[in-house]
Amino acid sequence: MRPLNQSRIDLSAVIDAAPFVGLPLRVMVLSFLVMTIDGYDLQAMAFAAPALSTQWHVARALLGPVLAASIVGMAVGSIGFGALGDRIGRKRSLALCVGLLCIGSLASVFAVNLAELALCRVLTGLGLGGATPLATALIAEWTPRRWRSAAVAVVIVGVPLGGTLGAALAAWLIPLHGWQAVFLCGAALPAGLLALVLPVLPESPKYLATRPGQRPALAAALNALVREPRYSGHEAVVQETATSSHSGRRGGFLLLFSSTYWSTTLLLWSAFACNSLALYSFVNWLPTVLTSAGLPLKAALRGSMFFNVGGMVGALLGSALIYRYGSRRVGSTIALGGAVATCLIGTLAVTSALGTGENAELLLWVALSGAALNGMQNFLYVVAAHAYATPIRALGVGCASTLARAGGVLSSVLGSAVFAWGLSARDFFYAIAAVIVVTTVSYRGVPLHIAARVTE
Repeated sequence: MRPLNQSRIDLSAVIDAAPFVGLPLRVMVLSFLVMTIDGYDLQAMAFAAPALSTQWHVARALLGPVLAASIVGMAVGSIGFGALGDRIGRKRSLALCVGLLCIGSLASVFAVNLAELALCRVLTGLGLGGATPLATALIAEWTPRRWRSAAVAVVIVGVPLGGTLGAALAAWLIPLHGWQAVFLCGAALPAGLLALVLPVLPESPKYLATRPGQRPALAAALNALVREPRYSGHEAVVQETATSSHSGRRGGFLLLFSSTYWSTTLLLWSAFACNSLALYSFVNWLPTVLTSAGLPLKAALRGSMFFNVGGMVGALLGSALIYRYGSRRVGSTIALGGAVATCLIGTLAVTSALGTGENAELLLWVALSGAALNGMQNFLYVVAAHAYATPIRALGVGCASTLARAGGVLSSVLGSAVFAWGLSARDFFYAIAAVIVVTTVSYRGVPLHIAARVTE
């Protein structure tokens, strides 16, 4: 490796030339743990809902606002902590998010009514919403370019893994200790992680580079990265400048509806909103709907576990396939398969075989739905970033992400409506399948997709 000028640091060049061991690997592992706990706490309310509804004698139709509360908190947290991370640093902001997960979950243990529980879930949601962008930012800023996409993909898979472990834990904890044990575990896990995050996780190098007083800390971190005492803290730091266009900023929001992008914007908004509506309908309501159809609680929680296992496979395998075979064909096929699988869940959810525990086929379709919906969630962000030009890329993806949150909140309406109107589990899954079809059509219609890789 060519030695760098000691009086001048090209920060991106230093990071990109470093091996993916030591500090970058540590950041990935810690971020993965954060996202795993994030995935657990995201679905904790869904795991607890059936038992809580029975103990409190609460109609299932009234659970919607509580299940939506964390998504509302996430919408605020993703914006607020993103800005805070730029001001006080990624590491401290991420520690605050993990702390909120602990406090919100612990407070949920002592809630005595739905209103109190909803407030606790909003507090938890603030931490959930901030953790994802902060963890992914740290990964992107510490990982060499050649490993960056793979590292981010691995970290994001922590979310469905956390849901998988949470479902397994809930099936064991709730019969022994009640639904409160789910939240108590959801508080203990981030509390333990918080003891690791503060002393071990390094601060973002790009944040440190913007603070003159932090140059010694930046030098120490870079020395750990390159594994030799190369930097003293007195060097001038050169960073790549953001490729922002004044014309992009001048047009602002209206550029998304220019003749070039209006169809892209509307189709992406539709796909983001519908996929999140379908995804969070499964995440928030699956145990409650399956128990209402006659499944024992353990079997219903096993359904959540299989949904998340499928999600891990879909997120990893799908991300590899779209770069090989093209995003339009792969994403559309997987999404349509998810719609079919969801219809089959609805058909099986009302058969007499459910009560006997002979539900292997049901779990298979649940896993395939999880693969399709989680895979599509990843595809949408990749395609959105590809479809917009650099000057409006952040704006386009950000607006689409906001629509995704709106779809998540609407999932609480869908679930509540099923119970309020006396509809069956079959109706619930058929409605989700219809939403997935809209996702498929919208996604396929996006004008600019990632092309298939041409092989020799």
